[in-house]
Amino acid sequence: MDFDIAWFEPVFSPYLAWFGPSGVLSVSRALADRLGLGVPETMRAVDAALPCRAARADRLLTATLPVSSGGQVRFLCVAFDLEGNRVLAMRELPEPGRPVMELLDRDTFVRMFMNAGLGGIVVDRGLVVFASESFCRSMGIPHGAVIGMPLVDLVASQSLDDLAGACRKWCTTGDSEHEHVDLALVGGSGRLVHFRVTGGAFERGGRRLAWMVMHDLTERRRLERWLKDERKRYQELFDKLPVGALYISPRGRIVDCNATVSDIVGYPRERIRGSLFTEYVGAEQAEALRRDFRELFTRGERISRRETAIEASDGKVITIEYDARLIYKKGLRTMALMVFADITEKKTLELELLEKNAEMERTLWDMAEVKDALEARAGELNRATEELKLLNEKLNMLSITDGLTEVYNHRHFQDRLSEEVERLNRLKDGVLSLLMIDIDDFKKFNDTYGHQCGDAVLKHIAFLIKSSIRNIDIVARYGGEEFAVILPNAASDQARVVAERICRIVRSTPLALGGSVRPGVTVSIGVGTIRTGETDKSRLVHMADSALYAAKAKWKDRVEVWEEVA
Repeated sequence: MDFDIAWFEPVFSPYLAWFGPSGVLSVSRALADRLGLGVPETMRAVDAALPCRAARADRLLTATLPVSSGGQVRFLCVAFDLEGNRVLAMRELPEPGRPVMELLDRDTFVRMFMNAGLGGIVVDRGLVVFASESFCRSMGIPHGAVIGMPLVDLVASQSLDDLAGACRKWCTTGDSEHEHVDLALVGGSGRLVHFRVTGGAFERGGRRLAWMVMHDLTERRRLERWLKDERKRYQELFDKLPVGALYISPRGRIVDCNATVSDIVGYPRERIRGSLFTEYVGAEQAEALRRDFRELFTRGERISRRETAIEASDGKVITIEYDARLIYKKGLRTMALMVFADITEKKTLELELLEKNAEMERTLWDMAEVKDALEARAGELNRATEELKLLNEKLNMLSITDGLTEVYNHRHFQDRLSEEVERLNRLKDGVLSLLMIDIDDFKKFNDTYGHQCGDAVLKHIAFLIKSSIRNIDIVARYGGEEFAVILPNAASDQARVVAERICRIVRSTPLALGGSVRPGVTVSIGVGTIRTGETDKSRLVHMADSALYAAKAKWKDRVEVWEEVA
């Protein structure tokens, strides 16, 4: 065996066993000493208690091993793979008490926190003997609970193999402090917390201890997922543009293009990306293009309504009209966006017009008709542009609006609530209230009058709520028959006034359905309020929701304000 147990002992446990394809290959000296047996006898005992197949089947299992005095010891085993072999790190059950070292040498802390993004830990024989407060906060586990905890209990199963490979480097080389590995740890609520971990080892009291500094990547991972979704959404919109669009580098190469470009020129996008943007035009036109884009990148002058001819994959010559403008990143001119439309048909019409004009130059009426036709075509192009603009605006509104009630949807409500909480905490002494509104006995109404009438009730309530609040207030359909209203700069008593006004208006406004007037419905409302310094929006939702349940429990058609229970 080329393995040295010294580099496993600080992080996992001094009690170790290696398994090969046919059985136990080696055990640690510490395990043999604990059982009071020799190494060969210990290997046979482990092989009998944990056959190779069982050791490879489970990551977490228990084993009972004999001791020389005649008794037995139970171990909890954590399994991981390293260089084709199975390694078992064993912890005795129950774990004997061991004093926790709260103070370590100064240089250790200096090295740890110079490398740490958020916090760090020190591990002795598999147990955490030091943990910074920032690490405990990231994990959501009290400091006292972390100290003395086995490290493998904190590490997610999918990260055990990565930790094993990293600790070998940390504990065997003296100059590897900046080697890092990304690990997933299990926080106090069971959620995964992602860290970038840097580690090393040092000697203390005749034992080797491992230290690790950790930078919390959880929020970064969330932002990366969000950015990936945004990029995907942008790419979808980019591809659906009805005009050709491509990004060009300062060196004249095409960085990216949309599907319309591929459709126009007849080449696949993979072929277009990376090619020179002058590759598809003749030599004379290529020089004109280079001159235009040289002026664009050096002087920043926008290119507008220029024409050129390009050759498609089938040999057909296509006339395009293009615009180009610079894309800036951190003040630097990184790319140009070129947008073009196929005007071959338009140019063909223009040529035909010139021919007709030469033949019929004496016929002013025909010339006027041709002019009117061109102006009409230009008007169609303008109308198409306006329709596209309106369509984009409508698409944006549809993405944030509930289709039935025409108020904001749940997703946009969450975004706006996050914005208002962030704005609240930028104020010196701000306040924010939330109303949670539920239609009373809505299911009974649906069962009595039908779902179409139920939909009419939802639209009716949404209209009454919008007519009862300020322009700066935000109303959204929270889900089902529930609505939510965000009240910026509104204290608890002000929010109560608004809520009671909504109750009164809903109660007193009859409901017109199918040409007949039916009795009005009623709503129950819960009010929650937070002030500057309270950053948890879920707490505000909980407050308003709890107050709503209280209102429903008190005969409905009423307002309840959440109050802190002493």
